Amino acid sequence: MAHLSNQSHHAETPDHEDRIEIGSLTPHFQAHGFPWKQVLGYVASLLLTALAFVLVMNHVLPPTALIAVILVLAVLQAMLQLGVFMHLRESRGSAWQVIVLGLGFFMAAGLIIASVWIMMFKAGVS
Repeated sequence: MAHLSNQSHHAETPDHEDRIEIGSLTPHFQAHGFPWKQVLGYVASLLLTALAFVLVMNHVLPPTALIAVILVLAVLQAMLQLGVFMHLRESRGSAWQVIVLGLGFFMAAGLIIASVWIMMFKAGVS
């Protein structure tokens, strides 16, 4: 008799585990409150973009330093948007995020390399 109860309990376990896994995938929204984090992230993104625009339009730095500053601002903005809007830090599992980010970086690098190659090729043809 005890053997039958273990079998029935064992048969229910996978179903229970599935419920827990599916429940952990559902988004966890706060019951109420204004989304200050997203508003501040949006304002910070606008400020970073405006800062880069002002630096370029007013020629306040030599070209090499300007490119370096703009790249730093771009990385800061990408980190801000990944953290605030893509909820990168709020996930329970990060394995799939690493894969997706790696694929994104790979595709971006391929696009940049192909663009530079095409520009170099066009300069040689004309």
